Amino acid sequence: MSDVTAQDEPTKGEVSVETAGGEFVPIPTAPPSPPPAAPTGKLTLSGDIVFNENITIYAGNRIPHYDKGPVKAYVARGAGEIPTGLFALICEDHLTPRTLKTGNYAAIINPSFVPLVASGPVMWQSGREKYCFIYENKLGNPLMVNDLSGGRALKPELVMNAIIKPVIGVLADMRDKDIVHGNIRPANLFDGGSRILERAVLGECLCLPTGYFQPALYETVDRAMTSPIGRGTGTIMDDLYAFGVTLAVLMRHFDPMEGLSDEEITERKMEEGSYVALLSRDRFSGAILELLRGLLQDEESQRWTLDEVLQWMDGRRLSPKQAVRKSKANRPLTFHGGKYIRPELLARDLEKNPNEARHLVESGEMEQWLARALENKMTMARYEKALTLAQEGGKGSGYTERLVTRLGIALHPEGPMRYKSINILPDGIGTALYEAFMMKRDVQTFVDFFMCYFITQWVDSQDYTVPDAVNLVGRYDGARAFLRQKGLGNGLERCIYALNTEAPCLSEKIYKYYVRSPEDMMRAFEKLSSQPNRPAMFLDRHSIAFLSVKDRKNIDPYMHDMNAPEQYRRILAEVKVLATIQKRSNMEKFPGIAKWMLENLEPVYERFHDRELRDEIRKKADRLQETGDLPKIVLLFDNPEIYQEDNLNFRKAMRQYHDLETEYVDMERELGNEATYGRETGHQAAAFVGGAIAFIALLIGGFTLFGGGVKPF
Repeated sequence: MSDVTAQDEPTKGEVSVETAGGEFVPIPTAPPSPPPAAPTGKLTLSGDIVFNENITIYAGNRIPHYDKGPVKAYVARGAGEIPTGLFALICEDHLTPRTLKTGNYAAIINPSFVPLVASGPVMWQSGREKYCFIYENKLGNPLMVNDLSGGRALKPELVMNAIIKPVIGVLADMRDKDIVHGNIRPANLFDGGSRILERAVLGECLCLPTGYFQPALYETVDRAMTSPIGRGTGTIMDDLYAFGVTLAVLMRHFDPMEGLSDEEITERKMEEGSYVALLSRDRFSGAILELLRGLLQDEESQRWTLDEVLQWMDGRRLSPKQAVRKSKANRPLTFHGGKYIRPELLARDLEKNPNEARHLVESGEMEQWLARALENKMTMARYEKALTLAQEGGKGSGYTERLVTRLGIALHPEGPMRYKSINILPDGIGTALYEAFMMKRDVQTFVDFFMCYFITQWVDSQDYTVPDAVNLVGRYDGARAFLRQKGLGNGLERCIYALNTEAPCLSEKIYKYYVRSPEDMMRAFEKLSSQPNRPAMFLDRHSIAFLSVKDRKNIDPYMHDMNAPEQYRRILAEVKVLATIQKRSNMEKFPGIAKWMLENLEPVYERFHDRELRDEIRKKADRLQETGDLPKIVLLFDNPEIYQEDNLNFRKAMRQYHDLETEYVDMERELGNEATYGRETGHQAAAFVGGAIAFIALLIGGFTLFGGGVKPF
């Protein structure tokens, strides 16, 4: 008998599976979406959206079972060479999608992976661009709509052929393309649209930060304790753990953790181990048991790798790895009304009452508990170092918060860094900062977090060598340096883009557009140039920091002028930045930007002293406006010889003016004395006239003497 079959006279679209007990249980499916009207290739009267000219997104036709939390799914349809059956995921503004992985994702060709057709910004109904992903709709229905309770009781043979083999193949492809999925769970596994489950299809993973929408049940203990926005990129080992939990949920008959909160689920995993906590009432035998035990190891070093899973699938028997239990104290420590025997749980809850945590330290009670009850020398050494680091800044303002954070790292080094409202793994800082800024939360907490410099303690506290630790610490060093410099191109704005390379530009001037690159910014300015409410200037703190992070050669040579007090220097620097982007990226012409640019150049024109030269340059710029060639316009103002000649002529004119003014003053002084005015001049004139008469008389006398009959000897 087949493992999966349809029920007698099944409802259309309904899938049932045969459980280990021989019963046929229907898998809940979402109702099919009504077929949309044929796309017109442009905006329709119903408000549908045209993307890339040949894809229509039907904004009024949702597909709820394809949603990814806050990211909603919509029916879409392609035209021409694009497949007709599509769906679109429209990303949220405060959650950065994984846009840098789209090329790697699209290169994966696997029938068990949802194909990416297109992606990019689309002007949504809100009047703002949103990033969207367009996928070919080959998913069908999810294996479980609610993957947080119960179980499906699927038979091991079915799971092996229809789920394990195809999903492990996808994970191998993703590893080769350097992609971590971060959203493996039953609700993101689909039946492929088949009435008989033959090959599961793994859903997408790009529309949200890694692990953001992953329930704590499917995350490792350390990641489950971290805020979803700050879990970082993760690794293939995290995906393998999530896949192990997924298999356990699909195969089990009972849910031993039904009704528990995320904190209680995490505590149960720590107390019993993930395998027992998930499957305590179910018993499995054979090869599938080995796989479950291998994937559900809480200690990453003991968990099966992807290569080991592939070896197991090839029939090789692997020696089971011994589960490693984290140490716990032989007596509890009382804190905030609770009793703690595990340092990891104490680290998680210290922030609930920082003042009481400080009292435990200063009274010596925590040190005594660590030394006598926990008896872990490494933890004790980390604790002592944490106290030393916390006291380096003194015991004044902020000491209690610093102390709690450093204690948390010492007690749970593999866990997140917790500082006030921040709860992140080190590589999750970028997405957390971006979300806080977009949601208008208190970003001063992030400034304090960077300046406290917890990252080196976290790296030094690990029992293993942190991959690429130098680059990780360098990013935090860079953030501190940016915060110390308040000029344009630095500050917290620079930190956002340096720490989250997938963040779009957050400049208010172009808030309607989803700008991911300098080229995107140029095209956004061109669109904005025709709008009546466009701003006076192009760049601000956000756009300057964004451009400097994306390509320093576009803007850093002009950064000094950007920060200059003279208005003409700032304007000319902006013009040069835009012209540089157009030239270096070999972009199209921008007549709109050129016209907008010329309207701002009056202070630059006024820099020329020669009125005729000023008018001549203005006319040349006006003629170049329609061409949209910004570098040619810049050349009009970037010729040193013009300024040198203009300044030379101006100095000559100034000297002439000075001479005339001096002569004028002298004449005014002489005219002011009527008694003596003209006397000196008259004497000079008389002397001149007398001298002239005497000279003439001498000439006449000489002529008479020599020309009047006197003969020479």
